[in-house]
Amino acid sequence: MGIINKLVCLVFVTVLVAAGSSSFAGDAPGKLAFVRGGSIWLAHSDGSRARRLTHATQDRQPALSPDGRWLAYVSGSEAKSGYGRIFLMSSGGGRARLFLPLGLQGGEHPAFSAGGKSLVFVGLAGLQVKKEEGGEQSFATMSVSVADVKGIAVRQIISSPNTMLDAGYRYSNPAFSPDGKLLAYQESGSDVSGGFVVINLKGEKVFSFPQNREDYTPYWRPQFTRDGQKILCYSPATSEDQVDTIYLVDLATGKKMEVAEGSKPTWVDQGRAIVFERWPQERWKASGKVTADLWRLELAPGAQAHKIITDGHEPAGQ
Repeated sequence: MGIINKLVCLVFVTVLVAAGSSSFAGDAPGKLAFVRGGSIWLAHSDGSRARRLTHATQDRQPALSPDGRWLAYVSGSEAKSGYGRIFLMSSGGGRARLFLPLGLQGGEHPAFSAGGKSLVFVGLAGLQVKKEEGGEQSFATMSVSVADVKGIAVRQIISSPNTMLDAGYRYSNPAFSPDGKLLAYQESGSDVSGGFVVINLKGEKVFSFPQNREDYTPYWRPQFTRDGQKILCYSPATSEDQVDTIYLVDLATGKKMEVAEGSKPTWVDQGRAIVFERWPQERWKASGKVTADLWRLELAPGAQAHKIITDGHEPAGQ
């Protein structure tokens, strides 16, 4: 990491420490879920004691409850829509149960509320396959929905009827604010555009980024800081002369600050560190399979990111 990045990292640490995310010596590490080979794995947040939890080939998008006791994840793929279904299981292992609230056919991108009693997720309903010129197209109502963990009381916060699914997700990676009054979600029409939006539980927009709507830079996987005043996100590289970059965006000013090189960041240890993917730069030219590793950045003055897990994807922290 260069001098500029070190200085930025120091400023980033200072901002979060001031926001109440300081490190406490002697605290036991939390939990970290991640994907490897299409299965969900669980480890300590420092990367130690990794063990396999599921044994499928299409498991993805893990989420851990704040107390670390429960895991939500997505499995499978509905053939015509590409959507999977959400499952819940104990982080200690055991049998998973299907989470499919009444009226929905599938779900993606689950995330727990701060109290762990609710999930926010992207829902799919009313799937239709229509014959159009050039072949068949799939359409459905896509929503950002909230439900209790039993999947009984469900509420669509925002929805987009008659969405062409072949064009990609309309909403992705929703997340609760710490007080549960706001939601952030990723707008993702393609791999080269789509920022994030913050809404209240009435579906009213309160913030969007980038604020210049002619800026098509992607800012993905939004997550609130513990004080609810900033959003952690990342911009994926879209060409070989770019790098994946993690940012912190201030919701009051709209200003962004570079944190580190990497993608798909997640908070761990109650916001005292982040874990993220980092891909080798040769991925753009590699002819064979290339995998990401997971790196951790402590929120402490002078800290530098270090690799904690080889061949890991989609980290989700406690």
